[in-house]
Amino acid sequence: MTLFKMISVGVDIVSVRRISFLIEKYGNRFLERVYSKRERNYCNGKKDPPICFAGKFAAKEAVIKALSLKNVSLKNIEILNSDGAPFVVVNGEVINGVSISVSHERDFAVAVCAFIKEV
Repeated sequence: MTLFKMISVGVDIVSVRRISFLIEKYGNRFLERVYSKRERNYCNGKKDPPICFAGKFAAKEAVIKALSLKNVSLKNIEILNSDGAPFVVVNGEVINGVSISVSHERDFAVAVCAFIKEV
């Protein structure tokens, strides 16, 4: 039996309305500053892109908290999806041992990031 130890956790909640406002006010300037091209393509392909962008924003903030990242821009923290399960890429490298859960509804998006290692 493999045992795991949770090292740290990060949680964040984001207003979908606020992300929508930032997209309306700043457009691509905001999107290109915060999200990678892969994230933008993914969210823009969804039925309601602002909800997707809000979820990814919450996930990025949760990753920063869980991994105690300093001096890493939001754009360099990617929340990507493979078969529906999100994974984290920081500065171009997949981060192992990180589990992400993102949920959203009309008004809010929330994300939890757990940093876990095998013991």
